[in-house]
Amino acid sequence: MRALSEKLLDNFKEKKYFPIYIDLRRIIPLIPKEIESPESNAILIFKHILQEISINCYTNVNSIFGYNPFSDKNISQQKTDKLFEQFSKIYLEFDGTTFRKSKELSISEEETNSLKTSALLSVTPSATLSADSDKKTRSEFKLGSYISILDVTNEMENLISLLELDRLFILLDEWSEIGTETQIHLAEIIKKMFAALKVTLKIAAIPNRTNLGIRTDSKFVGLEDGGDIFGYPLDMRYVFEVNKTQTRDFFNDLLLKHLNSHDNQSINKLLEENKTQNSNVINLFLANVALNEILVASAGIPRDFINLFINSYDRFIISHTSNAKRISVKNVRSANLEWYETDKKEQIDKNPIEKQLLTEIVQEVIERKKSIHFLIPEKYSTNKHIQKLIDLRALHLRKSGYSHKDHSGVSYNVYSIDYGCYNSLNIAKSQLDSSAIDNMNLKDLRDIRRISLEDSFFQRFLMNIGEAFSCPKCRKPIDTNHLAYTKQKMCNNCFEIVA
Repeated sequence: MRALSEKLLDNFKEKKYFPIYIDLRRIIPLIPKEIESPESNAILIFKHILQEISINCYTNVNSIFGYNPFSDKNISQQKTDKLFEQFSKIYLEFDGTTFRKSKELSISEEETNSLKTSALLSVTPSATLSADSDKKTRSEFKLGSYISILDVTNEMENLISLLELDRLFILLDEWSEIGTETQIHLAEIIKKMFAALKVTLKIAAIPNRTNLGIRTDSKFVGLEDGGDIFGYPLDMRYVFEVNKTQTRDFFNDLLLKHLNSHDNQSINKLLEENKTQNSNVINLFLANVALNEILVASAGIPRDFINLFINSYDRFIISHTSNAKRISVKNVRSANLEWYETDKKEQIDKNPIEKQLLTEIVQEVIERKKSIHFLIPEKYSTNKHIQKLIDLRALHLRKSGYSHKDHSGVSYNVYSIDYGCYNSLNIAKSQLDSSAIDNMNLKDLRDIRRISLEDSFFQRFLMNIGEAFSCPKCRKPIDTNHLAYTKQKMCNNCFEIVA
C-alpha cells in the first residue's frame, strides 16, 4: 500500500490521482465492552476514515495545486475559503487558523439503529428517538447527529471537485485487525459512501480473517467479491511452486535493491567482474539447488526471504572453504532451522491445540504420504485451528475450490506445509513430492485421497481435543464449533436435534 501510494504521487502531475494511506490499526476505537457493538464500531471507524481523508487533503493542498508555500504564488482567498468550509463539513475542527481532528466523534442511537436494520444504512435519515432510547443514548454515547450517506457523499464529491482531482485513491491497510462482525457493517457503509464517487478503494487484508459481506434474504450486505470489488491473492503471486520464473525474478530484484541501497559500488563491481547482468545477481550468491530451496522456504513472503538470505550468507562467510563460492543448501537449511525456531515455532508452541494439529498433519502428510501439498475438504476451511496455523504461517493456502470429476459435490482447498516444519525434522525437500496442484496428476478419486485429510482425520482430532462428542442418533462425532450445533444444537452430520 505504501509503495502504491509513492508510485501514484510520482505520477501525480500527469494523472491527478491523489492517494491517502490509512493504517486502520491506528483508528480502531476503544469502546467499553458494556456498550461496544459492531454497528457503533463501524460508524466510528468510518468517521475516522473521513477525518483521515480530510486531514490528508488539507495538509497537502499546496502540493495538490502545485504551489510552493515559500513562493509568492498561493491559492486564491476565494478558493481557500471554499476549501476551509468544505474541510470543516467532514469531521474536522477549525480554530481560525488551522484545522485539526475533532476531539471526539460521537455516535447517536439513530446511527446504530439505522445500521442494525437489515445491516443497512438508509440513504436519508428518518429515525426518531423515543424518550427511553434518548435517555439510554445520553448515558452511553454523547448524542450527535446521525449519518446521512447522501449528505456525506455530496460533501466528498464537492471536495474532490474543489481539489481538481481526477481520482482519489483510498488505501485501507490492516483491515483484518477489525472485528469480523464490524467488518461487514463498515464494508456496507463504505460501499454506499464511495460507489458513486471518483474514488478507488483498495483494501489489504488477510483472507481467512476477512469478512467483507454476507448475503441476506433480500440482498447482499457489504462488498461483494466480483461485483463491488475484485480480489487478488497476493500471497500466491510469488510462490515458487506456482510461478517459478516470476518468483525468481521478483526476489532477484528485491535482493538487488537491498544490496544497492547498502553498497552500490561494490555490487556494480561484482557484476562487472562476473560479466553478468542485474537480472542474475541472485545467482552470484546462491548455488542453483540452494536458490530453489530458499525460494521454497520463503513461501512468497519478502520478509522471510530477506531474513533467510542474511542468515544463510552469514553461515557461508563463517564456514565456507576455498572451493565454495556461493551459499550452499546446507547454509540455507541451517538458516531456515534457526528462523523457524525463533519466528514460528515459538509462537506455535504457545498454542498447544494448534501445535498438536500441526504435528498430526506433518505425520500424516510429510512422514506417511511424502508430500508437501495436501487437500482438505472446503467445509473444514473455516476451522479455527486451521485458520490459526495459517496465521502462524505454518500452513499456506495454495488454492481454493479444487474439485475433481470423480468426486462430484466435494470441493477441496489445497495447502502446503511450511518448509521449516519438515526442515526441522531433517527431511530433505528432494525426498518429498513438491509438485504444485496443477502438476500433481490427480487422475482419480484414489489419487485425491492419497494426499487429502478427510472426515476421519478431523473427527478423530476433534474428539481427542474435546471439541466433539458422539451423536446419539448417527454415532458420528459432532463438531461443537459447527454453526449447526452452536446455534440450534443440531448434529452437523445427520442434522438431528441432540440437546
